[in-house]
Amino acid sequence: MMDSPNLYLYILFFSVILPFLWSFESKMVAYSKSFAPLLVSTLIVGSFFIIWDIIFTHKGIWGFNPRYLSGIYFFNLPLGEWLFFLIIPFCSIFIYRVFNYFRKSPVLENSHHYISYFLIGFSIVLALIYYDRSYTFITFVLLASLIYLHVKVLKTKWMGRFYVSYLFVLIPFSIVNGILTGSFIEDQVVWYNNFENMGIRIGTIPFEDAFYGMILILGITSLYEYFGTRWNMEYAQESRTE
Repeated sequence: MMDSPNLYLYILFFSVILPFLWSFESKMVAYSKSFAPLLVSTLIVGSFFIIWDIIFTHKGIWGFNPRYLSGIYFFNLPLGEWLFFLIIPFCSIFIYRVFNYFRKSPVLENSHHYISYFLIGFSIVLALIYYDRSYTFITFVLLASLIYLHVKVLKTKWMGRFYVSYLFVLIPFSIVNGILTGSFIEDQVVWYNNFENMGIRIGTIPFEDAFYGMILILGITSLYEYFGTRWNMEYAQESRTE
């Protein structure tokens, strides 16, 4: 299986199967009840990332090894890559929702601002140093901008919960991304042009990937919280009028 042309699809299937099956329990997390706001949020943010992906693939900043692909492409992206932007957010928000269920008290209530300011500063410094590396520069500019938006404009209160839950997300993310970038297999499913990134790898994973993932999941979490709140309010109003 590790040398299969469907390896990318297998990785995604085994990533999503347990969260998907657990989604339909109704006594605890009840994840399935939030599928509507989750889908809308994922499609909006995922569309931006797909466009980013198409451009970077066209420019050779990264690409895909046909050895591990099904052969089905849309706009020069393999099927697995399209599904990545549905399945990985699905699993990540599942972890976020589970964390929120089991930890109802405030998380990093008085310190998440310091984490945000550190990440903003850290991102700006790396963007300035690696201004000529497309993947690095764009990733850290977007991350700094998104976190700044939450801290200074939206004044988001759940950032502490997001930061902690994202640490848990990084565990399966590292396994999945590790395989995609060459861990445990002979070649790489996804390759990167090191002239367009820092050239630093954690195992086989480019350093930027963890922060790229943070932009993706934070963007979807933002809309998920927004649409989920509105969805619940509308549902409550409908229930009162019945």
